[in-house]
Amino acid sequence: PADRGAAAAWAVSLPRASGVLADVLVRGRSQEIKPRAEEVLRELHVAHRVTGQEEDGLLAVLALVYAEQLDAADSWCDDLLGAAGPSRLPVWRSLFSACKAEIAVRRGDLPDAVSFANQAFAEVSPASWGTAVGLPLGALIVAYTRMGKFGEAARYVDQSIPAAGLKNRYGLHYLHARGTFSLAAERRQAALADFLLCGELIDTWGLNGSGLVPWRTSAAEAWLSLGNRDQAKRLINEQLARPGSDGDRSRALSLRLLAETSSARRRVQLLNEAVDTLEELGDKYELARALRDLSGACYEAGEHKQARRVMRRGWYVAKRCEAQPLCDELLPAGGEEPAAAAKRPEGAKQLTDTESRVASLAAIGYTNREIAERLFVTPSTVEQHLTRVFRKLGLKRREELPDEIGFWTT
Repeated sequence: PADRGAAAAWAVSLPRASGVLADVLVRGRSQEIKPRAEEVLRELHVAHRVTGQEEDGLLAVLALVYAEQLDAADSWCDDLLGAAGPSRLPVWRSLFSACKAEIAVRRGDLPDAVSFANQAFAEVSPASWGTAVGLPLGALIVAYTRMGKFGEAARYVDQSIPAAGLKNRYGLHYLHARGTFSLAAERRQAALADFLLCGELIDTWGLNGSGLVPWRTSAAEAWLSLGNRDQAKRLINEQLARPGSDGDRSRALSLRLLAETSSARRRVQLLNEAVDTLEELGDKYELARALRDLSGACYEAGEHKQARRVMRRGWYVAKRCEAQPLCDELLPAGGEEPAAAAKRPEGAKQLTDTESRVASLAAIGYTNREIAERLFVTPSTVEQHLTRVFRKLGLKRREELPDEIGFWTT
């Protein structure tokens, strides 16, 4: 009876899982996805011994990923991997390890992305993945590229994959990752071709509501690198005109690129919004890029002290990602690494999470009112937190807050 119950759960899960994913990819109903996807996943969790249900779980988890429900997707991956056990169901473990790699990429946790993707290939070799190999391959290529490990990235770019593997939704991950690698290697035309191919395939398949890959913003970045601002702005404005179909992350990426085509004053405004959104989403790599651009915009606007603070904060974030090329961009030539500029005082260990957050924001130039608005507290509460921070760190005033506090408190 138990086996019959598990089989019955599996029999209905696939069409339901496909429907959940379709709502994200085709209809863009990201806000409605979480309860429906989790219902499917709960049933699979109970019935995980049934062979052949791996695709069902993958569809439901990816629906959460594409809807930017990364915490929920990550938690379900952990639960399902735990249910599989250490010695059974290698296909199951490989699929959900690949999902965790994709989640890690979207969070900017690049070393974790490499680790999870390699775990996926340790369970099932790349040659045995078939047409789904683009999912873990894409995560490895993007992570290695952003970490500056171009030799490793190139090895996976050159990985032989089935022709059919480029013509499905998993292949989009590989194509977009290959474009990312090409752009970093300054093969701009090749990068643009891959990004535009992603867009053509998504359009052909009617997946216009999807958060599969950010092809418009990536293609816009390639156009900007080629000096074609008009084409870049066209794609950016197309993305921004889409009413919530791709979520806040795509809007933040669009705003960062739009700032490159705007006046200095407008750039600061656009980049501040992008920074706020990416910080809330927890995408550390894209946050570091937005901070890099914001630092430049502040300098152009004559706000040199703020530019320096933002630059150093961006360096800390990029360092956490182990994104070495981005760290090199943020660190002035011949400059000392910010982490070495000041020793962490004993008092920093005594800061509460809220005090650390307030201190970090104050150190990079936010006012009490701005901090209060971000943390949903009153300005007087912020002042109280800062008073305690000053006491614990042995400081007398706000200007003495070291830039390194953002690094100490991460």
